Amino acid sequence: TSATYQQSSRTTPRLLAIDPQNRLLARGPRFRTDAELVRDIVLTASGLVHLTIGGPSTFPPVPDSVLNDTFARPDYWQVPEGPERYRRSLYIFRKRSMPDPVLASFDAPNADFACARRLRSNTPLASLVSLNEPVFVEAARAMALRVLRNDSSTDQQRADYAFRLCTGRRPEQAERAEVLALLQSRRRQLADRTEIINQITTGDTEKSPVPPRNTTAADLAVWTITARVLLNLDETLTKN
Repeated sequence: TSATYQQSSRTTPRLLAIDPQNRLLARGPRFRTDAELVRDIVLTASGLVHLTIGGPSTFPPVPDSVLNDTFARPDYWQVPEGPERYRRSLYIFRKRSMPDPVLASFDAPNADFACARRLRSNTPLASLVSLNEPVFVEAARAMALRVLRNDSSTDQQRADYAFRLCTGRRPEQAERAEVLALLQSRRRQLADRTEIINQITTGDTEKSPVPPRNTTAADLAVWTITARVLLNLDETLTKN
């Protein structure tokens, strides 16, 4: 047999095995990536991922309710604020009696027993986590900064760059139009609404962001919203 690359209209390029008569023999299965990879994909697209190899594990941010509901609140659970906060999921510290809520929402098994095969579910809870948990919100803000700092001068160029960061391909015309429409509608909605812009970009209504050169705080806010959408695309979180 021989192999060739084929570009689908809806997916990234994939390697297909074909026989001499060009009949399709096999293709890889399509499924949402494992919990740890979901987190790593988002951190990589945003540019936050910390790639240092080795060293101690890092403590991920978890709600106080999770820490308080254990047998004894772990006083050693200190979440870093520097680059170590965004280490790959391989280095996340996991407590057996306290499953990580982010990874668990994406079907990561707990450590109570051996797991020979992971289950995969598709629930609204996973979408709520990927839209609202701290690591995903911070990734959206970082990706907005990355897009605005890129050598692009128009929204269309920035939309193409952002879409490629998340999916590995350029958007189709209809997809680009949807991203641009989202940008325009958010700009109209956020016009002169300083407190909301601050909340979106910094998490504090009283704290103003520092946008990249030749951009405004409103630009940073609308691209943060757009980044949250692109980071949550089915194609972003799915192995195609």
